[in-house]
Amino acid sequence: MSCAEMTPLLHGMLDGELDAANAVQFERHLETCAACAAEYRRQQALRAAIRGPELFHRAPEALRQRIEAGIPVAAARPVDRAPWWQRLFGDWRLGAGTSLALAASLLLFVLGGNPGTDSLPSELVAGHIRSLQANHLVDVPSSDQHTVKPWFNGKLDVSPPVVDLAEEHFPLAGGRLDYVDEHEAAVLVYRRNQHVINLYVWPAPGAADTPLQGSAHQGYNLLHWTHGELSFWAVSELNMAELREFQALYVQKTQ
Repeated sequence: MSCAEMTPLLHGMLDGELDAANAVQFERHLETCAACAAEYRRQQALRAAIRGPELFHRAPEALRQRIEAGIPVAAARPVDRAPWWQRLFGDWRLGAGTSLALAASLLLFVLGGNPGTDSLPSELVAGHIRSLQANHLVDVPSSDQHTVKPWFNGKLDVSPPVVDLAEEHFPLAGGRLDYVDEHEAAVLVYRRNQHVINLYVWPAPGAADTPLQGSAHQGYNLLHWTHGELSFWAVSELNMAELREFQALYVQKTQ
């Protein structure tokens, strides 16, 4: 990690917001760079100084009393002694149909909320956005597949298939580690003009190959497929037609 790459990560390290891979690289850089280590210590001292108690002024007790005196006292609410189910559903005499519908709604809530909600696409999109906003797009910046693929060795149970698609106008930008759906995941980063494609890959032991599935979530397009006991998710703001083109080229060169 160079000094230029370290600088944007400084405050993330101070706030404890870096992922494990970046935190390790950051600490290793400090061990070999006296200038960056000194700046990191200076920032730590500055944060400690601005948190000192002498910088805070406690409001006088009289002010608190005046504020409390000006707050109107709410009238006490009557205690509802009806059974819990009646307080929740209302009068059972509303009718059998209404009561059953309310009971079904409660059961749906207890058993897991909206059955159509899948948290994984939300998590993937959040990771995609975070990678663009937090200057953590790649841990190993390289357009060379022979540099990116070996970088994952020893960091994950499997090394993801890495191909160069520059001639097809989807150049490789590098790779990084991430944590998605309780999995350590490899992320291959490709570009299409100004757009970024995050391709998440993690092991799926025993999983059968599945056909390509496309979806849209929060304004982003996602493609998912499983092959060779690996799960693949491509996430991008790129239009679906070009994202499918990327997936087809990637699969063609890796299978």
